Amino acid sequence: MCGQCCSLISDNSNLVLVSAPEIRRIMDGTGLTWGEIAEPYPETLIGDKGEEYTFAWCLNRTEKKCRFLNEDSRCSIYGYRPQICRTYPFMLDESGLLTFECPGTGDKVSEEAAGRIAEELIERARFEREELEKIEKIFSSAELKSDKMNIIDSEGVKTIG
Repeated sequence: MCGQCCSLISDNSNLVLVSAPEIRRIMDGTGLTWGEIAEPYPETLIGDKGEEYTFAWCLNRTEKKCRFLNEDSRCSIYGYRPQICRTYPFMLDESGLLTFECPGTGDKVSEEAAGRIAEELIERARFEREELEKIEKIFSSAELKSDKMNIIDSEGVKTIG
């Protein structure tokens, strides 16, 4: 709860991936617009016809931190925060449990809290698999615009520019 994970410490260390459903949840909870919440993931690909695209969104950032980290180093959208924020510094992947550096991981965790974290990690992994499947299906038949930035997410193709 120090906010260090939401602050720029090294290149893109404050880059928080967020899905379309999570952006909608934040919109519903805060009244903010899509553009006030998220921006296209900064690494893009170029298609055969010069189309620029990416498969992800990330929370908007300032030069030094997530835009939702307030002056007290607290999350201003805590009740609506994305799953990656809920489960950090832990992640499940094909090889098992990953743990990232975090000043807060040195604290003892109760059995009850450990169970909640495990449940959230399993839910996050399931959700991310489902999102990926939707994105793959959309991308396989997507018509990308060559004069715009294309963001392919689980809702479809969104264009900017």
